[in-house]
Amino acid sequence: MLYTIEDIRRAVDAVPLEISPNGIIARGELLGKGRAVDYTVHLGWDLLIANLCDRSWGTFNMSLLRHIRKLQQSGVDVTSILETAQLEDNHWNWLNKSLSYKTDCYKWFFLVAENYPQAACLVYHPKNSVAGPSNIFYIEYIAAAPWNRENALNERIFKGAGAKLLNHVIIYAKDNLKLDPGFSLHSLPKAIQFYEKIGMTAFPKYDKEGLKFFEWVVPPNELGGQIYENP
Repeated sequence: MLYTIEDIRRAVDAVPLEISPNGIIARGELLGKGRAVDYTVHLGWDLLIANLCDRSWGTFNMSLLRHIRKLQQSGVDVTSILETAQLEDNHWNWLNKSLSYKTDCYKWFFLVAENYPQAACLVYHPKNSVAGPSNIFYIEYIAAAPWNRENALNERIFKGAGAKLLNHVIIYAKDNLKLDPGFSLHSLPKAIQFYEKIGMTAFPKYDKEGLKFFEWVVPPNELGGQIYENP
């Protein structure tokens, strides 16, 4: 019997909403709205968390789009709001991606706080560096929860969730996957400024489908520390 993605989603929805402590590889604190909240980083293929990304992030994005539509209907010029809205990954289906990327060359990472995924990242390894003879990792997908980004609906709940998760991925890749310091990715247009800010190097030769290619090139005398957190 063949199961559709909706069959799988209904089965996952029927499971009690309790994120397992299995697979926790790191802990820390997120800051936001004058408070500190504990977080955990989970390693591994997890359909429950992936589905929760789709459900909770999708609900927020729908609320944001309805809010923008109401502003427009009331006569507000929403051009600047749409330009700053970070909705380029709104179509990403994390559960579907989980079903497509589950071999050992892919690693899933989720940053969880208050029983919700605050950021998610999928990496491929090993990946040849374009800057030198190194084996690094490639980020297939990375995103912070939409309520942790600048948006027209609410003040960001937590700041730096995506950057914190990426720091833990960097550490894991060096210590556990024995990869050389560094990583590469193709950036969504509205994320370009962030990757430039943290010092990644653009290699236009490897751009594809309107996505700019970056690599985080680590100087030989550095073992690979942390990236800068998004303020």
